[in-house]
Order: sequence, then C-alpha cells, then structure tokens
Amino acid sequence: MKTNLYIMLGIVILVVGAAAFIAGRMLNRGVSPLGLSIGPKPDGITILPAEELPKTEPEAEGLFIERQDNIIFVQGGGPGNENPRGVQVGSPEHLSGGPKFEVVVTTETILYHDTTEPPAHRPTGDDPRVLLQTVVEGTLDDLINLQSLVMVWGRKSGDRIIAEVLVYSTPAFLQQP
Repeated sequence: MKTNLYIMLGIVILVVGAAAFIAGRMLNRGVSPLGLSIGPKPDGITILPAEELPKTEPEAEGLFIERQDNIIFVQGGGPGNENPRGVQVGSPEHLSGGPKFEVVVTTETILYHDTTEPPAHRPTGDDPRVLLQTVVEGTLDDLINLQSLVMVWGRKSGDRIIAEVLVYSTPAFLQQP
C-alpha cells in the first residue's frame, strides 16, 4: 500500500515539474497559454528594404571588426541568432558571437550607408509604423570598428565573400547631428 502511494506521489511530482518547466519556457519567450500579453513587446516598427538593395537574403550580416585594404572582416550574428550567454540583444557582444567572414570589396562593389531615421517616439500597439529604409552612397572609410553593422550580398566561397552590394549602418548615438 505504501509502495503504491510513493509511486503515485513520484509520478505527480514529475508531471508537476514538467508542467512548470514548460510553462517557464513559454513565459520566457513571451508566449502565454491564456492569451495574455506577457514578456517583451515588439516595438511596432516594420522596416521595408530600400529599392536599391537586392530582394534576396544577404550572404552575411554582422559586426564590422577589421579592415585590411579592400578586405573587411565581419563577425556574424544578429538579432535572429540564439543568445545563450544572456547578453543584451543587438549589443556588440551579442552580434560578435557568430562566424567570421572575409569580405572582398572590389571596384564593382556597390556600397551603401543606411540612413534610415528611427521615429521620435516608440509606437504603441494602436500606432504601428512602417518605415522605408533609406540608403545613400557610402565608402569603406566610414565603417567604424566594432560599431558598424554590415550586410553583404555577393558570391560566397567558404568563409570568403566577393561583395556585389554592401550596406552598413552606424548606431544612432554615434551619428552627427
């Protein structure tokens, strides 16, 4: 009789523990089984790519880390990557956690500087925003080590990319008024 009680109690503890674990994972990701709004909220801003940019996904994107003449090095990463260390998403530490790419910039490479202006205030859920990305002609000299975010389209060969189009952005707090 006592053996059956211990077995039942053990099963109940395992089921409750598994349910608590699953609920914790769901809440951590902002998923609510009750339909309540829990966790981080999206900022409500959708950015549409500039017309000048290719319609395909870039071959690489990440943080500019080094330049040697016409070759730049980009450390992959980005907001879509897993963040196991718990660092702030979008920070240099987060963006520099992925693979390193060697990007060859030729005379035929088209360079753009992303000049998209963020809105003056964060939109609310009732006030979503759609922004059109804006780009202007850029130069490699404007890249800021460990600050500039880079997207590259081109021909990939291993960890080397021959760039056809390269777009870089500078964090808003570094831009001149």
